[in-house]
Amino acid sequence: MSATRSIFVTNNGLSDHIGTAQVLPYLEGLSARGHEIACLSVEHPSHQDEYEASVAPRLARAGIVHSPITRRISPLAGKLERFAIPTLMQSRLDRLVETFQPDLIHCRSYMPLGAVLPIAERRGLPYVFDMRGFWVDERCEAGIWQGPVGRSIARHFRKLETRAINGATAIVALTNDAKSVIATRRPSAGSVTSVIPCSVDQDRFRPDKVARAQTRLELGFSAKDVVLAHLGSAGPLYQMGTTYRLLAALQALGMRARLLLIGNHSIDQHVTAAQKLGVTLNPADLTCRRVPHDDVPALLNGADIGLSFRIATKSSLGVSATKVGEYLSCGLPVISNTGIGDITSILPDRRFGLVLAHHDTAAIEHAARTIASAPFAPRAVIRAHAAGRFSLDRACDQYDALYRMFNAERQAA
Repeated sequence: MSATRSIFVTNNGLSDHIGTAQVLPYLEGLSARGHEIACLSVEHPSHQDEYEASVAPRLARAGIVHSPITRRISPLAGKLERFAIPTLMQSRLDRLVETFQPDLIHCRSYMPLGAVLPIAERRGLPYVFDMRGFWVDERCEAGIWQGPVGRSIARHFRKLETRAINGATAIVALTNDAKSVIATRRPSAGSVTSVIPCSVDQDRFRPDKVARAQTRLELGFSAKDVVLAHLGSAGPLYQMGTTYRLLAALQALGMRARLLLIGNHSIDQHVTAAQKLGVTLNPADLTCRRVPHDDVPALLNGADIGLSFRIATKSSLGVSATKVGEYLSCGLPVISNTGIGDITSILPDRRFGLVLAHHDTAAIEHAARTIASAPFAPRAVIRAHAAGRFSLDRACDQYDALYRMFNAERQAA
């Protein structure tokens, strides 16, 4: 089966966190496997220096054609641009199809569908609908799309979702749970849906004793401190109350528990949020760091346990949290909760972490006692467990097989 020419369309910027962690590595992997890749992305001007210093050289080395759209930075222009971006993407994609002559279009998530669907349908091009999660459901469940305007936006994207699921030559979901849901929306989808979880570059995310010692020294953690790490947002989809209460429960058992928050966080905001939930946190036990993605592995190595508590809803069946793979690849056991994608198969037993069935006091105190009673598996064992599911090479091999399937079917037609 021969290689393909593909246009990858994403609403993310290659220089933002998701682009660096979950888009660019796949494009590089596909290029290394012989595919010719063009990428249409939406870049933020504030990341221009990072783009020039890091992203552009990687694209050049991989031979990837990049056609970026740059966002506006003024508040008014930014708000108006949200309505213009799909039209801009459609126009740019149409020109790119003309010049690049792709075999297929690869659409990452929902936002680019308004551009991808009309172009693919008009030009008779097959496309991959790389759903990621159930984005429409996530936005509604988080209360982001409310009122008449919100419901109108949700209806618009729901129609695009239905068109995409029904018309895609292939669908990519993040979890087996999501694949089952998709099959209820399109009976034949089971045969064209691939499950490719969010992957991790395990050359960078790995146990590192030197980085661990240096990070703990720099952050002021002692050898007796048990450091819980929360990587990423603390937005409405996340159960931060469970994080606060687990920290307090561990401390109540006499453990020197600390909380490391990696991302855009404020100690004062977390202390206040915890107080509203009836939990008193000592600001001295919280450490906040916002760092580039390349520096995340060192911070994770300084921790002892990774946390991933999320609201369990219909949409959460489609969630493959990148942070879980990054924690495990660094050898950290993970504490999470049921109802989140394939989490029970990711953490099949106590060696690799814990899965809370509930967020009540009894469940949290039981988790704290379990953590205090016996060690988890060694970091090398946890990392090896993660490799079978979250390896970047494995994910790129799966995308490679998907692309080659397109060409095999096209040549047979």
